[in-house]
Amino acid sequence: MEVSQMQPGQRPMLLTVLCVLSFIGSGMGSVSNFFVYLVHPALIELIDSGTYENMGFDLSFFSAIERTYFLLSGLLHVISFTGVVHMWKLRRSGFHLYAISQLLMLILSSVYVYKPLGTYPMFDLMFAALFILMYLRFRPIMN
Repeated sequence: MEVSQMQPGQRPMLLTVLCVLSFIGSGMGSVSNFFVYLVHPALIELIDSGTYENMGFDLSFFSAIERTYFLLSGLLHVISFTGVVHMWKLRRSGFHLYAISQLLMLILSSVYVYKPLGTYPMFDLMFAALFILMYLRFRPIMN
């Protein structure tokens, strides 16, 4: 069914699936980022002790990520979650909240994580673009 043929006030199945996936991603992202922010010093100490290295994991890059990143990322995930709640209720403002928070997360992770590591956030960029474009498809039925 085309978006133009949908009735206003009726949420399409694909939009419901996208919202559920975004609820899960944004919810888990906010909880995990706030948790890491709270336990960051202990976590860095544990990583530096070599416990994970003995198990075959190289988490040394984690020490280079500033604690502030996790707080800001957690807040952006909360804003993203709020945007998804609005889109669930078919409010157009939710799309804008979601899209802006996703773009700010890309910028934030590029500054705090990817640039210091010398990598490019291709995976993050593809997922953000995919979800934003899929939500954009349903923008005409939102109020």
